[in-house]
Amino acid sequence: MKMIKLEKQKEPRFDELSQMLFGLKDFLAEEADFNDKDWSENLNAIIDFQDEDGSFKLFDSFNIPSDARVDFCYMPTYLATATLMKAYLTDPESFTIKEISALSSGLKMSTARNLRGHGYEGLKGQIEALNIFMKAGLNEFLDLHSDLCPEFSEMIGKIISGFEDMESQGKFTGSWGESYEDDIRAINQYFRQRKVFVYGTLMKGETNHGFLRHSTFLGNAAVEGYEMYNVGLFPAIIPGDGLAVGEVYSVPVGDIPSIDSLEGEGSLYEKKCERIILNGEATFAFLYVYLSDCSDLERIPAWKDYVWYVSYGSNMLYESFLRYIVGGSYGTSAYRAPCKDMSLPVAVRTVEIPFDMYFGNLSSWGGGVSFLDTTRKGKALGVAYLITPEQFEHVSCEENGGRCPGNGGWYEDIIDLEPIYGIEVKTITNNDLRPYNEPSHSYLDTLFKGIRENWPEMSENDIWNYLGNCMR
Repeated sequence: MKMIKLEKQKEPRFDELSQMLFGLKDFLAEEADFNDKDWSENLNAIIDFQDEDGSFKLFDSFNIPSDARVDFCYMPTYLATATLMKAYLTDPESFTIKEISALSSGLKMSTARNLRGHGYEGLKGQIEALNIFMKAGLNEFLDLHSDLCPEFSEMIGKIISGFEDMESQGKFTGSWGESYEDDIRAINQYFRQRKVFVYGTLMKGETNHGFLRHSTFLGNAAVEGYEMYNVGLFPAIIPGDGLAVGEVYSVPVGDIPSIDSLEGEGSLYEKKCERIILNGEATFAFLYVYLSDCSDLERIPAWKDYVWYVSYGSNMLYESFLRYIVGGSYGTSAYRAPCKDMSLPVAVRTVEIPFDMYFGNLSSWGGGVSFLDTTRKGKALGVAYLITPEQFEHVSCEENGGRCPGNGGWYEDIIDLEPIYGIEVKTITNNDLRPYNEPSHSYLDTLFKGIRENWPEMSENDIWNYLGNCMR
């Protein structure tokens, strides 16, 4: 993770200003984790940089040209405040009075110009600012914490009301006559819906699925930090050290009260906001957590229907792995047939493999590809995808040239790794060392992208050093 360096300027040094803005944008995209030392240091650096007026401006004064004021005073304020918002949604119990005060002050300062950009780019700037807060979970924040800064909540409500009027009138143009139709429609749709994670009677084929008849299925997902129990006619989840698997829906706002009533929200269940990985991307969703004691009840394991498949080669890159699920090719690799079940992975996480990785054989990539050296202990980076056993069988056969492991081929052997949340973890390699071959530039580039995607804290030098150590 890159460490944030913020400094107020009297005279503009645009390269430094841009670097500070990019640093704030990159940090907003990071997963909030108060247990991560670097992440916590970055958050504290942002809070310590805040002015008494609540802004996070990069100049020592607002007395600069209006366009620069928007770019270097208000934009960093939106980015820093959105980062605090995301952190508060992720782990509100870790917020002290200091962090809550910083968030509240940042939200209030964010209302200073109604999120609008400079001059003729007023609407464009407002759309850009809204998208920053939307990435931080704006919907869920307003639903749960609108009272933290009533002025901010009121401002967002008025902006959205205006956007709804624009859509109803079919008027989407800015000051120059430029169209923002796609942006405004997307924002309106965002505020009309809420993501809801369901795991019991609201799922497909279950008794209460009719409550979601107006909703859109977004995909399967898993939520870490919860355990599922059988409480009689329905399952329930409570905080724990497990993994809950379910379905995610985009639910119209008007349907949420009926679902709250069904779940006995506030008495039988508590509605909470949690970070989930949906179709490979991090997002927030509401879920219903059981409020009664489950210590004497039967725990429902998630392992029955899923297995973790671990990649340590080109499939560490999510886009590359998807070709094994939906079919196709990536880069110069061979075409892969799709699974019968083309459902995307339910969860994705990084793992450490206790063997070294090396490059062997001569592939369609134009050089060697990744194998594990199981003859000795080591350390390889791996990415685990939670998929069905049928999908794993398909992936392992495709990796092995169309033959299931055990029937000859490059990836002949299935290796069992340490279980995750009680779920089996498997990868594939060949226990017999393959003839060494240098990897192609395109293959190495794919591995680099996969590592950077999953280990953002690693520098470019760290990644290339790791790959260099895999050379023989």
